[in-house]
Amino acid sequence: MHIQRTEVLPVSSRIEVVTGAFGTGFLLPGRFLLHFFFPSCCASCGAARRGVGGGGLCRACWRALPLIDGEEACQTCALPSAAPICRACRNGASPFRRAAAVARYEGVTRRLVHALKFRGHDILAAPAGTLMAATARIRGLDQDCSAVVPVPSTSRRNRDRGYDPGALLAREVARELGRPLLALLSRVREAPPQSTVPAAQRRRNVLGAFATSRAARGTRLLLVDDVMTTGATVFEAAHTLVAAGASRVDLLVLARTPEAGPLHHDHLETA
Repeated sequence: MHIQRTEVLPVSSRIEVVTGAFGTGFLLPGRFLLHFFFPSCCASCGAARRGVGGGGLCRACWRALPLIDGEEACQTCALPSAAPICRACRNGASPFRRAAAVARYEGVTRRLVHALKFRGHDILAAPAGTLMAATARIRGLDQDCSAVVPVPSTSRRNRDRGYDPGALLAREVARELGRPLLALLSRVREAPPQSTVPAAQRRRNVLGAFATSRAARGTRLLLVDDVMTTGATVFEAAHTLVAAGASRVDLLVLARTPEAGPLHHDHLETA
């Protein structure tokens, strides 16, 4: 799908807002009537969206995303307001060389992620992935990268919603960055969703949850997921890739919690 960028956020962010495939100009008669009688509503605020496209959010909500200033975030876990390296990363061994996140997991971002993961709004993946790719370029995560790798959800949850949110985001990131998309990780056991598990138990919940192949050997990978909270899932995924011989793993997520949990670098999770 062709994505047209027509509005730009403040210069300090340097990330463009995606308004959709058709913009807000000329509409085919059928589309005009459909929109007139059945207006599309924003997945975040519920307001009717003008025109078509927009990736499921209204312009105001796209512009209201609480973007993270990468210069002020931890370089290796993307924790906001913890530059250059947060205390947990100084005290523990992060599997990531660098990490970046688009926005804080609060307000509009939280509603966006919930709509994508739990309410079937897969249309959000394309514009959100475009914003992630822009963040990757700003933070230099696209440089010297062999491939983009999604963190897979479980087969059961993917069957329930009909798609894998992380895979959709990673596909868009790979397309935007011009890098191969490699499904190097697979889930080898089912586990309760991390969002339902207390923070202290999240490492145990995903321990040994992933498998990979020899194809990871010698690669420089950009790992992509939707949300990072305590870090358990992405840390476990990265350790699996490194153990299989990946020479480097960087991390890119759509959303990051503003504060790390008490067990942050005990290798704990994404929501």
